[in-house]
Amino acid sequence: MHRRSFIKVLGSFISILSLRINSDTPKNQVSFNHGIASGDPTNTNVIIWSKLTVNTNSSIRVNWEVAIDKSFKIIINKGTVLALKSKDHTIKKDVYVDAKYNGLPLFYRFNVGQIYSPVGQTLTLPANNPSNFKIAFCSCSNYPAGFFNAYESIADDKSIDLVLHLGDYIYEYDENGYATEDSNRLGRVVNPKHEIVSLKDYRLRHAQYKTDKQLKKLHSLKPMICIWDDHEFTNNAWKNGAENHDKDEGLYKARKVNAIKAYYEWMPIRETQSKSKIWRSFKVGNLFQLLMLDTRIYARNKQVDIEKYFKNGSFNKKAYLNALNNPNRNLLGKKQLDWLDNQVSSSFQWSIFGQQLLSAPTYVPGFLKTLDVKTLPSYLHRYISLAGTNIPYNTDQWDGYPNERERFYKIISKSKSSIVIAGDTHSSWVSNLYSKKQKFVGVELGTPSINSPNFSDVPIFNKNIKKLENSFINENKNLQWMDGKNKGYTLIDINNEFVDTSFVYVTSVKKTQYKSFIGKNFKLFNNSKVIV
Repeated sequence: MHRRSFIKVLGSFISILSLRINSDTPKNQVSFNHGIASGDPTNTNVIIWSKLTVNTNSSIRVNWEVAIDKSFKIIINKGTVLALKSKDHTIKKDVYVDAKYNGLPLFYRFNVGQIYSPVGQTLTLPANNPSNFKIAFCSCSNYPAGFFNAYESIADDKSIDLVLHLGDYIYEYDENGYATEDSNRLGRVVNPKHEIVSLKDYRLRHAQYKTDKQLKKLHSLKPMICIWDDHEFTNNAWKNGAENHDKDEGLYKARKVNAIKAYYEWMPIRETQSKSKIWRSFKVGNLFQLLMLDTRIYARNKQVDIEKYFKNGSFNKKAYLNALNNPNRNLLGKKQLDWLDNQVSSSFQWSIFGQQLLSAPTYVPGFLKTLDVKTLPSYLHRYISLAGTNIPYNTDQWDGYPNERERFYKIISKSKSSIVIAGDTHSSWVSNLYSKKQKFVGVELGTPSINSPNFSDVPIFNKNIKKLENSFINENKNLQWMDGKNKGYTLIDINNEFVDTSFVYVTSVKKTQYKSFIGKNFKLFNNSKVIV
């Protein structure tokens, strides 16, 4: 069993004169093998994306069209864009949409001559208050771990307006790495087969994901707002390094640059001058504001290594907690926190904070000490020894940065009603959030994985899954409910008075035949604690 199963069960301008423009590329040299996608919708604009597969190093002029009908009889905007070799022949256009089409279904496509991309559907965000607005959010899609049935389930739900991806859209491991046990049987061996490090590697891995039929279907039908987590780089990344980066893999800084460049090329995300500043805001009337944050690579200091505090069969609790509570430890960092402080407003009915990690304090429940853990690797016995002690164990989450968490809570408490959404853990969580002074500041919803392993994939935990879930709830005072066995996504249907919340699961990720079902449904009310 991989250690992560337990610990994480998270522009320069180009001169036109330098371009070789080829608008007469033979038909058999151009195709749109990776589908289309849209993202980052605002009240006036939306990003549309595609990728050309071509047999040339030249730049290709590509036409794009946006219409209000699928047959493209009523085109509302169109133009051309260059598919540059320097950007892996990916195509991205930030399209302006007139206000009269605001919030309505839009259709888009690309073409080179008579060769057309698939047709995509998208929208711009309503500027006025709709009666409701429905968002699906998800994370942790590991290609070799199984099928992306949950993506297809989102795509098939016509009531969903927008998708948020909270990170781990791709994974970096090699063909024998994390969650690859069934990859050969399922026909999902990673490309390239080695761990990705170079720009070419990251591009190839993104390309493989964009050939998945279920993910292509999702992108063709729903706009997506995305943020990265660690596996878009490498496991447990921070600003100057990562747990899964070794010296023989070159400079981490170079690897980070490669990952960021490929991410912006292959994802339908709006680009700014500073590519490392991924945080951004969106709004729908005064119904809600959505603030997407980066807890991963911009300002994060290195995680405290809990392993160092186990010595001679004992755990140095005092030294460990002192290290965690160092006031100089950053997660979001001052610039991002200051930006957030300026953005949060009580003029919205709801403020939604999209980020990667669980912020609620989480402790290993004492129940684990009753299990026969001999089948688990010896290093996991150390973590289980902390069960029932109220000692935070996952320093990669907000638990590793408690002082900055307190400032984060103080900022979000200025909103009328706060919903913090999180990915990364591969399980489902619902928590009430409190400051150190026990002031209620909002509700947290942790979404399950699309298909990455969770507690149910560890035999001894799966055998005791209900008791394990109950023990987490009983021994973590913030936690109201959790599910450690199912994979899927989370739905929030935002209304003025409440947010209807559903955890939607799929019956299998190892077969393409599956059913979707609601595992839990409840309502969140304005500025109220959740009772599940």
